[in-house]
Amino acid sequence: MIRRLGDRYGLQNESLHLLSGGADPAYSARIWLTDQTALSFHVSLLGPYYGIHLPGIPEEEPVAPEITREIEATYPGYRPIPSELGNEVVPDVAMAGASMGKATINMCLFSVAWTFVDPV
Repeated sequence: MIRRLGDRYGLQNESLHLLSGGADPAYSARIWLTDQTALSFHVSLLGPYYGIHLPGIPEEEPVAPEITREIEATYPGYRPIPSELGNEVVPDVAMAGASMGKATINMCLFSVAWTFVDPV
């Protein structure tokens, strides 16, 4: 799936470390929409969920539905995690990249890579 999307878009695979024994709770990648703006998408290894982290620019409109179709075709039964749930802070969790009380469900389910496209 990531390779197919990479054939169509400027894609950066954030999951290559998994092939060398690294650990993360999701496959993650980002697609560059402009020279400085990307959207990221994540497919959880922990449960049947995925997330698309949109930057809120017009260039995302044709790309996001295509990513959704690719994920749902590759991973039948997977569904997007609702943003109101994914953005909830998990109060008693600390993880790499998020101190105690700062990690969200999205970060726990998809890794700290969820934050890689956040505005600075």
